[in-house]
Amino acid sequence: RAFKIIRIRGGKMLKPKALSRVLEQANTGGIKVSVLLNMEGNVMACAGGPQSGMDVTTSAIAANIWRVYEKVGKVAFQQQNLSFISMDCETGVVAIKKIANLLLCLYAQESVGAGLLKRKAEALAKYLEEPLTQIATAT
Repeated sequence: RAFKIIRIRGGKMLKPKALSRVLEQANTGGIKVSVLLNMEGNVMACAGGPQSGMDVTTSAIAANIWRVYEKVGKVAFQQQNLSFISMDCETGVVAIKKIANLLLCLYAQESVGAGLLKRKAEALAKYLEEPLTQIATAT
């Protein structure tokens, strides 16, 4: 792994700089920002600058949309687990994928296809799944 889990008294945590470097690897091919959020929309790690168009408000909105679709989708679509959301916005495209108890959010230019965005989100989620699940179960 490109980052380490460090043990602290009473639990585990990831090195934030290392996690940001991993997220940064997704920021190619039109993807401007990669963000790891908690379910309330608070940013846990981020790669990409504020000039990219995604800010704290956008993160909170993305987390809220996830929660609503997850809650309503279970009833409306008879599905237990929401796995991916893609949205077209005024200034780009947003993809949201759940990893452990966090949300991975990728923000890309309008020209980036939904398929590419989904593949990048899934690849990054697969890479981060094990360490983030370890952290989630430790807390």
